[in-house]
Amino acid sequence: MSEQLTYSDAIEKVLLDNNYVAPLRKIYKEIEKYRKLTGKTPEKTIQERVQRDERFTRVGLGTYALTEYLDKLPVSPKPQNEEQEKEQTHYAIQGMLLEIGNVKGFDTYSPNKNALFNRKNLSQIMTIEIFPNFTYPEIVRTAKFIDVLWFNKRGFPKFAFEVEITTGFRNSLVKFSELSDFDMKFYLIA
Repeated sequence: MSEQLTYSDAIEKVLLDNNYVAPLRKIYKEIEKYRKLTGKTPEKTIQERVQRDERFTRVGLGTYALTEYLDKLPVSPKPQNEEQEKEQTHYAIQGMLLEIGNVKGFDTYSPNKNALFNRKNLSQIMTIEIFPNFTYPEIVRTAKFIDVLWFNKRGFPKFAFEVEITTGFRNSLVKFSELSDFDMKFYLIA
């Protein structure tokens, strides 16, 4: 990093690294690869840049894409049957929960990385790529498969969300019971 990039140029590089799309939370985390944060409120500067610079387009709640590459974003196929429609609804709810968690300042994770929500893979919305080993391996193995998790700044899960389109709630409740000793809230979205 021999010369300092502008905030907009650095944001553009972060978006290129993330297949043209990233939530603000991820931009905040990764921008220092390309520029030193300066000033009293660098996060506000980043937020102002993504809102005002024409190179960036808002594509979700707190999520931005490179305007030039909007045509390269994936499109969800039209559901061919009721099962595919339920699956897309499931992914849409997960995507919304990830975006809300990001805006509320949590690190977010979902095991369905390649599922699509509003022309974005869920992996582009969540801020954690590798699941944190926050406790015993047998508990982590179960927690990895919860539909959406929000983590606090210390890396511990704070909120867990299971999305059920069917009536099969049992598996969701079993996953939640594994984490019952943690200071967290559990939500079953049905």
